[in-house]
Amino acid sequence: MRLVVFFGVALMALSGPAAGYDADSQAVIDRFKPGKLVPIADVGVLMMGAERWCYNQQGSECAWSDIYLWVEGDRVGYELSNPWSEGVDISFVDEAEFRDGRYICETGFDWLPSVRAFVRGDGMAIEGRDLAALKAEIATMADIGGAGDCFDYLYRGHDAEAQTVTLLQRQFVGGVHEPVNDAEVTLHFDKAKADGLGWYL
Repeated sequence: MRLVVFFGVALMALSGPAAGYDADSQAVIDRFKPGKLVPIADVGVLMMGAERWCYNQQGSECAWSDIYLWVEGDRVGYELSNPWSEGVDISFVDEAEFRDGRYICETGFDWLPSVRAFVRGDGMAIEGRDLAALKAEIATMADIGGAGDCFDYLYRGHDAEAQTVTLLQRQFVGGVHEPVNDAEVTLHFDKAKADGLGWYL
């Protein structure tokens, strides 16, 4: 999914096995070959199977990342994390919806109250007035209520040893594909490796 702050787009998964693919995710992996469109129901399985979705990964860092919290019918909840500035990382909880058996789409959910922030250097939480000031800054710069953009996913492949799956996320604005906003997504199923990922500017 798309991040509506500085850096782009996004979505990802919270719970999964400590090692290896879970049975439902393995069944999805077994059915797909590179380049094939993944139905959104199968994407939902991967959302809840993976520990973290890492977008445009470089080394052990992501441009942004998602942890999927829940999938209920056509609704999805996820925690998105990314760098807000050179000194601050942020995380917040957003919601989206599945459409047409293919897409996950923004809904205009107000995620601003859920924003948490951390100092990039040491991970110390930013709280109180400093957090309130940061939220006010975000509110002036981010299209928080924006809705309508949708995303689908092409299967790229998997690495059984690394316990990853790779997808291409494609963004659609007003129903039109915007290739410039496509992102490669690495789904991490190994919890230790997922927990060790960071973010780059």
